[in-house]
This record gives sequence, structure tokens and C-alpha cells, in this order.
Amino acid sequence: MTSDIPVLIIGAGPAGQLSALSLARQGIASEIIDRRSAISTAPKAHAVNARTLEICQSLGIDAQAIRAAGASANDAGWVRFMGKLTGPEFGALPYERQDEGALEHTPFPLTNIPQPKFEATLEKALVADPLISFSRNATCTDLSETSDGVRVTIEDGKTGNTVEKSYTYVIAADGAGSPTRQALGIVMDGPEVLENFITIHFEADLRSLTDARPGVLYFLFDPDTQGALIAYDRANTWVLMHGYDPATESAADYTEARCRDLVAKAIGQAEVQIDICNIGSWAMSAQVAENYRKGRVFLVGDAAHRFPPTGGLGLNTGAGDAQNLTWKLAAVLKGQASPELLDTYEAERQPIARINSEQSLTNASKIFDLIILLHGLDPEKTAEHYAAVSADPSKVAGLPDVVEAQRPHFDSFNLQIGYRYASEVLKGADPLPPAADIETSQFQPSWNIGEHVPHHWVLQNGKTVSTYDMLAIDTFTLLTGPKANGAFQDAGPDILSRQQGTDFGDDGFDWQARTGLPETGAVLVRPDGHIAARFTGAEDNTPQLLKDALASALSINARENA
Repeated sequence: MTSDIPVLIIGAGPAGQLSALSLARQGIASEIIDRRSAISTAPKAHAVNARTLEICQSLGIDAQAIRAAGASANDAGWVRFMGKLTGPEFGALPYERQDEGALEHTPFPLTNIPQPKFEATLEKALVADPLISFSRNATCTDLSETSDGVRVTIEDGKTGNTVEKSYTYVIAADGAGSPTRQALGIVMDGPEVLENFITIHFEADLRSLTDARPGVLYFLFDPDTQGALIAYDRANTWVLMHGYDPATESAADYTEARCRDLVAKAIGQAEVQIDICNIGSWAMSAQVAENYRKGRVFLVGDAAHRFPPTGGLGLNTGAGDAQNLTWKLAAVLKGQASPELLDTYEAERQPIARINSEQSLTNASKIFDLIILLHGLDPEKTAEHYAAVSADPSKVAGLPDVVEAQRPHFDSFNLQIGYRYASEVLKGADPLPPAADIETSQFQPSWNIGEHVPHHWVLQNGKTVSTYDMLAIDTFTLLTGPKANGAFQDAGPDILSRQQGTDFGDDGFDWQARTGLPETGAVLVRPDGHIAARFTGAEDNTPQLLKDALASALSINARENA
């Protein structure tokens, strides 16, 4: 049967949930299905970065409430390189920018929150929205494209019954293994298996052991328990990631008793009360899909890319995918944009995934420098070498430098909020530089085409708000200088206009100094917050230039729609 819902979303992880919520806020109904009967209890990802929080806020989901539900910056503000949890310590680095200093560039600094808790927040908004139909225990078993849509077979996991429906578009957000991606024949580019891990989710109150050295990540280098501890909540929720070799053992060999012993060794105290909650296995990959769409089916999130967890970029890159794709789908479905606009989803998002994948891979490789320094190069003398260096880490030559080299791994502020786009609809956008030339941490605000509008605190109706609060998510926004009087008055009903001095103001916001435009100028901003065009406002044909820029941004021939 033909569904009256235009978009099917397969998978209710963060990327799928944000896709549904974004479509709904733009007036587009969607159906979201998930094979799971409930949200997984395993913590999974933990870093929800500034841009993802900003996206949540734009969708009406309280970003400050999400931050409040996460770990405190004191608890989760450090990464420590240890032997075991109880010592010795070889060095420490700050974990991302969670302090008030980040408020210069974002209203919502990164927070550490277990993925299930984050998903639960999104799901609450999901089920409350009348434009979203949500079903669990539902699996897409077949899909095929028709002349005007996609025919999908959905199986009810409880009854085994199937139903066929047709949708205009399908979003595949069904995870790293993505059955949809495989069914479409889309291949992944990059190494499929870098290393294999056993993930042990356990509950324990380890505050007394970590109060003097709080942190969110503890990399462990003792040869007997090498791995990493993740503190989702020092008072309760922890995960131990332990490497294993499938060639010599299987995941099934990691029984609860064995995992309990591994956790006790990692902590360094056998008498601690430990409750094992989940045991799983996974393979670290660094892959990006060669194509982000096939016809009317689009990949988002882990279905489109899977990174090493080093850097916390996976979940957050998926949030950016959802934001970029859904405003374009909404514009096409509402007849405002040409279907050709959808080609720019891959053109804009795939390079970001490649950059993040490469950085995550670089981060992972740098950890091996510490392993070599602490374990030595002779496998037969690892224990002896480690005992010597751990007895007095201060005497280990080069240790501070090797620890400092890990900093980009834990300070990716520019990758989080500084990414920009370059595609055929962004006329005048500079080409993206090679991934190796992109600065990881140092963010420099820019008002150029393709960039995201920078955050700045401004006054609106007597209240201090972010520049982000002035942007519409269901249409384009035109931000104009204080002297842009007549040139942009006829912006049209499809553009929300905001003029400095009339709609917002702030003594600290120097329009010309910040935007590089005269006070008669303006910037045209897409629903995803990225700048589509810049205008000086001085040209006689400024109204036509604005119409042309909007048409270009929507992949429509400008002159035909003037």
C-alpha cells in the first residue's frame, strides 16, 4: 500500500531520531522503525559535542537539560594514562572544552552522557510529536525503488507478519553493520578491522579510588590488563574495553567470571563490588561509504561511516548528517527546491566524514607511541621493561612529549564546530583543504560562504540570546547589517529577515569587523545554519542577486524563478 507518510527512517539511534525530529520541525511526517524492542542498556558513545547540542536546541530539545543529565566537567574533564586505575599515572590531559571558556564560541559546551540516556531524551520528544510514527520490533526486510518512490517490506518482530508500504524517500540509519547499505550494494572505503575489542559494561562505585584523579577516560598500560576504562558515571556506570585476538580466542571465551577478573585487575583492587551488566564484542574500523545515496535511499550516521572511538566523532558526525539531509528533503518535498539539491548531501557530508575518520585513525595510532615507550620493543621483555618505567615515570625520557602528542585526540573543537561545506550550490565557497592540513583544535570563527554562522551573544527583545536563536530551521534566514535599509526589504516570504539594530543588537557586535561586510551588507543562511551567500548591499541589482542566491542554494535555475 502507499503510505501517506513521505519518509521512512530505518533505525532509531541518535542519527535516526534526529532525522525524524528535524523533519517534523519542518512540517514533514516520517515513520521511524527499529528492530530493537527497547533502547540498549549498554552505554556505547558518551561524548555529545557542542554542535550536536546546538542541533538539539534548534529542534526544541533543551540542550542545557542534556548537559545537566551528563557527568560534571570536574568528573569528566580529564583523560589519564595509567598502569591500572589505582596507579601509577604516566600523564593526564584535559578532555575537550567543557569549561566556560567554550562559551565564547558555543552556548553549549560538550557534555559526557551515556548514549542510552541521550537516546531516551530524544525518544521522549519523538513519541510526543504527532508527525512522527514510531515502531519498535520492526525490521525492513526488503526495499526496491519505483518510478516515484521506494517500496518497502516491514516485518513485525513479535508476530512475524509483514506489510508492504511505499514512501517517497528512505533514510537508512541502521548502524555500522547497516543491512540497508548492504542490500543497496554500497561498499565501504577504508580498513574494516583495525583491532578487536571485548566491551565489559559494569556497575561499581569507584569514587573513592578516583576522587584524587577524576576523569572520563583512563588508558591502562599494565601488560596484565591493557585496555581503557570509560567512566560514564564514577559512582555507578563504567566500561572496560579490552583488546583480544579472534585468531586465538573467541568472544564467547569471555565469560562473566573472566570479565569480572579483568575488571578487578584493571581497577587494581579485587575487593571492589562489581556487577557485570553487558558483555559484547566489536571491531574497530575506519571506513566511509563510497556513496551516501542510491536513488531515493540515503545513508546517515554509522550506516555511512564508522570511525575509531578515539575522538568521540561518530555519534556527532551522524547528527550533522541528519541536519544536512533533512532540511534538503523537506525543501524538496514542499516543492521549494529541485530534487537535484539532494545530490549535495553526499558532496557536503562525505568530506567531513573522511576528515573525521582520518583524524580518529591518527588519534588511535598515536596511542601506540605510548605503548612502545612503556612496553619496549622486545615482546619477551615487556613485563621487565614496564616494571622499570612504572617504578619511576618521572625518569622516562620523552614521556611528557609522547603524552602531549595525544592532545589532538582529546581537543577536537575545530572538527566539532568548525567544519564547513563546499558544493555546487554554494557559489563562492572555497574548496576544502586536504584533511592533513585541517587544524584539529584551534577554531577561528568565519562568516564566509559554506561556514556555519558563528555564535555570538546578542540582545533580542531585552534578552541575551545566541545568534543561533535568530536562525530559522524551516526556512532561510537573512542577517543584515544596521544600514541595510531598502536593498533587502523585498526578501520574499521564503526568507526570515533579521536586521542588527532593529531585530537584534549588542554593543560588542561590530558587524563590519565580524562579518567583513559593510553595514549595508547581509548574509543568507540555510536552515542548517551554514552560510549560502554574502552581499555588500551596494549593488543596484541587490534584490535580484538575493533571488539568484536563494535559487542557487535550492538548486533551482535562478532566472526562471526570478
